[in-house]
Parts: sequence; structure tokens; C-alpha cells
Amino acid sequence: MRYFRGPARRIGWLFVVATVAGVASVGLLAPIMGEQDLLAAVQSNQGALILGELLIFVMLTAMAGTAVLLYPILNQHSETLALSYVVARTLEVAMLAIGLLAGLLLLPLSWSVAAGQGVDVASAEVVAESLNAASDWSGYLGAQMIFSISALVLNLAFLRNGLIPRWLALWGLIGVPLMFASGLLVMFESLSDNATTLNLLVVPLAVQEMVMAVWLIGKGFRPVSDYDPPGEHGQTPEPAGRKAAALGHELPRPTGRDGDRLARNR
Repeated sequence: MRYFRGPARRIGWLFVVATVAGVASVGLLAPIMGEQDLLAAVQSNQGALILGELLIFVMLTAMAGTAVLLYPILNQHSETLALSYVVARTLEVAMLAIGLLAGLLLLPLSWSVAAGQGVDVASAEVVAESLNAASDWSGYLGAQMIFSISALVLNLAFLRNGLIPRWLALWGLIGVPLMFASGLLVMFESLSDNATTLNLLVVPLAVQEMVMAVWLIGKGFRPVSDYDPPGEHGQTPEPAGRKAAALGHELPRPTGRDGDRLARNR
């Protein structure tokens, strides 16, 4: 296929950029969002907050880019899975964008409280906690649960079309329910104080995505014939002549002028 090397490298790098930007944003934002006096922490760490939200925007852009680049490739093999991946990725980006907006809204709120512009501090703190909760929930839904769904679709597509090694796609499929469970449990505060269990649930799929990214950058997609794309159920259809011979039939021979021309060419 013509798209083996170039787009594969770009897709791999986009996965790397999205992961690095996402992890870096957590490192910047978590200490701020975890403070008891949230508005004071935002006011005194405005630069870190803006940089963290900017990194989230970079992550979202890279995530959208993977969907754009992967769609025509996946569509060569299954239109349903290609569309499903784009839809899941779009929902993931949209959900995380809500958290991005909620985090940015903390800035003007902290400015108003710091300036003492007739703002009720108690009410402002309630609004700040609500924005913080919205940011958290968007992360649980987007970065873990909906991400798990998009990873499920992508690895299922790769398992069927063979563009990456089978073991790598199976690794992703095994990690999907673990990642989904982590988002569900954290959302309902079942794992809030158990970082070890949380990491055990998150790490398999997170590491698999990075291994897949490195594979795409280094080796690209595995070759699959343009002439024999997978069929409806994942099988590779045989060329018409071979299939007819297997059934004991002969293809019709050209007659008339076409037959004479073919005989002369032989």
C-alpha cells in the first residue's frame, strides 16, 4: 500500500506527542487543582495553569490528528470501524475540551476574588470547586473511559486488517477493560487512595500505545495487498481466476477481434 511509511510515522509521532503533553499537563495542574484554597493556588500559579492547559490543547490537537490520518487507512478495510474510531476519538476530544475550558475559567474567577470586586468569596469558592469537579470528571470520562472505547475500536481494526503485529493488537484489547475499569472506579472514588491498583489498571494500555507508536515510527504498517483487501468478515478474497479454477470452472475466453488480438500477443 502506498501509505505504509509516511503516514505511519506521522501517526506514531502524534501518539507520542499526545501522551507526553498529557503527562506533562498532569504534572503541572495536579498540584494546583489539589490545593484546599483552590482560588489562591490558581492566583499564585497562573503561569503553570496556563502552560498546563496549553499542553492539554496540544494533546487534543494531536489526538484529533490521529483520527484524521487513520480514517482513510482504516477505511480501506472496514468503513464501520473507521467511522467508529473517528466518532469515539471526537467524543474523547470534546469531553477533554470541556475540562480544558473549566480549568481556564478558574483564572478570571481568581482575578475577581483577588481584586475584591464585590465578589462573594464563599460563592466564588463553590463555583471554583464545581469547575474543578467538571475538569476531573471530563478527565475520567475522556482520558480513561472514552479513550478505552477508541482504543478498543482501533486495536480491533488492527487485529482484523493485520497492519500491526497480532500480539500488539491483542495487548491493546487486553488493556482496554482495565483502563475502562480504572476510570469507572476513580470516578466513584473507589480507588482514590490506592495508587498502586490504579497504576496496575492504567499502565498496560498506556504502555501498549507507546509501543505501538514506536513500532509505527520505526517499521510502519505491515504490508497488505491493495489488490486483495480483507473481505466483509476479515478474510482475504481470492482473485477471480483462482476462485473459478478452484470451483472447476473456466473463465470465458474472449472472442472475435479481442480473441484474435490476444492470440497474436501470445
